[in-house]
Amino acid sequence: MKVAGRVGIDVGGTFTDAVLMQGNRILDKAKVPTKPNHLLETIIQAIDALKITGKQALEQITVSTTLVTNAILQGNLPPVELLLLPGSGVKLESFPWPISYQILYGTIDYRGREINPPDQLEWQRLLQKLHQQKNLSHVAIVGKFSHRNKSHEEQLAHYLRRAFPTLKIALGHQWGQSNFYRRSLTTYLNLASNDLFGQFASDLEQAVAARGCSAPIFVLKADGGVLPLSKIRPVESIYSGPTASVLGAMAQSSPSQSFVMIDIGGTTTDLGLVLSGEPLISSSGAKIGPYSTLVRSLAVRSVPVGGDSVILTDGSNFSLANYRLGPAYCLGGPAPTPTDAMCYLKLIQYGDSKRAEQVLASLLQPETRTPEKLRALASSILDVFVERIVREINALQQEWQNEPAYKVWGVLHPHESLNFHLWMSGGGAQGIASVLAQRLHTSVRMGKYPEVSNAIGAAMARPTFSCTLHLDTVLRQYRIEETGEQGQWQGSKRPHKAINGFLEEIVQREAQEKGIVLMDLHKDPFDFFPIVQGFQTVGQIVRGAFHVPPGVIGRVEE
Repeated sequence: MKVAGRVGIDVGGTFTDAVLMQGNRILDKAKVPTKPNHLLETIIQAIDALKITGKQALEQITVSTTLVTNAILQGNLPPVELLLLPGSGVKLESFPWPISYQILYGTIDYRGREINPPDQLEWQRLLQKLHQQKNLSHVAIVGKFSHRNKSHEEQLAHYLRRAFPTLKIALGHQWGQSNFYRRSLTTYLNLASNDLFGQFASDLEQAVAARGCSAPIFVLKADGGVLPLSKIRPVESIYSGPTASVLGAMAQSSPSQSFVMIDIGGTTTDLGLVLSGEPLISSSGAKIGPYSTLVRSLAVRSVPVGGDSVILTDGSNFSLANYRLGPAYCLGGPAPTPTDAMCYLKLIQYGDSKRAEQVLASLLQPETRTPEKLRALASSILDVFVERIVREINALQQEWQNEPAYKVWGVLHPHESLNFHLWMSGGGAQGIASVLAQRLHTSVRMGKYPEVSNAIGAAMARPTFSCTLHLDTVLRQYRIEETGEQGQWQGSKRPHKAINGFLEEIVQREAQEKGIVLMDLHKDPFDFFPIVQGFQTVGQIVRGAFHVPPGVIGRVEE
């Protein structure tokens, strides 16, 4: 029986990479220029470059897209009215809000009990204010403890929908974690990007279907997992590029290796860490631009310097800009770049060496344009490029060492050196691998396909899953952290075996609704905290979770 193929597509800042895989083997690969303002067209060109026909059996197509990331960073999102119900005890002005908001009355306490009901007169005044706004289309409503009691959010949403039937409303309890500030911004961003992503998803499905392909389309998330295109929450797709870099490295290395991942792109350089074959997961949500979110992500970082970064000079000194103007000069571009230095030194196998020599010479005074001076200049450019990356690696090491998962790994693996080897990928990897190895005094490794490593990561990523139960048996209320589901508990006030089966049923239902098959499901031990009143135990607070960690479905066979 023939194994169905898988397609992985990674949209980078400079190029979009694509691979067609069957099992763990690469059948075809492609690289097309990225059109930042036409990402859908770029993805379709990548699919066409793989020459996929309707006769080919495809299991799935997985896309890593910068659509939402770009929209957030460029400010290309529709306005959203943010309504907050903070209750008492929190000073909102102490947080660095990047957006405006309006405060409303009504208090839910930390266990989800209503302390003060909403003010109906205040809602009437709010309605009058909203009626005066032009083009009002999106409203986000977030309460401080709505993740434990969503009633105030839902009441306000119902009130507004009666006056504005077409209003698009998002509720904060659907991001069921306790950080009010991050939950507010996450709700805001997801609502703001929902229309853009929805149109993109619809267009992509139609374009793929028009090519005679019926394979389901998945999207790579920031946490290293994949979800069907129709099931993912748009903001979860941020940082899927660096995530694809990590997964691509994992798919080409042995399962037990620990290394720093460095992906050299044309626009950016992505960094990440793999510990004994598993990616390090950030304990806090992802931060994008001025927004702190609850989006679960790998511990990755994008550095705004790449092989196509422009070299700036004042006649005597030079520096690397945080932007590109196009391809390297040796590839027909308009300005000198580190890629030109690699080409001149014959560290890479592509590019016009004559053009590289010409543009490097333009950075020197006419009387100093000798072969020796040109080689020294090219080497200095690569030294500056590498030094920038090294500084970022050192900064990240400080962050990584404070991550709980990193500390646990260190305890479990005390015999392993903290000086990890480097795993490099990207178009510019071969050009600076030796320079970086000498600078950090460590070994450098790369797979057979460093130029499409990110696309491999997308193709071989598996679904991640997490389902965390919080139960208050006294109030007889439960909630699911990841989805914001809230409901009534009908069982005992001191549950034991029953609670495990209860959560297992929710896990299977959630996986089915998401359209994913659970692999390598892990169970965290349940925590039971007694609730004592009048010197007697009257109930329990219970917490338990099931999860599937990020990973790849196999290793690439050469």
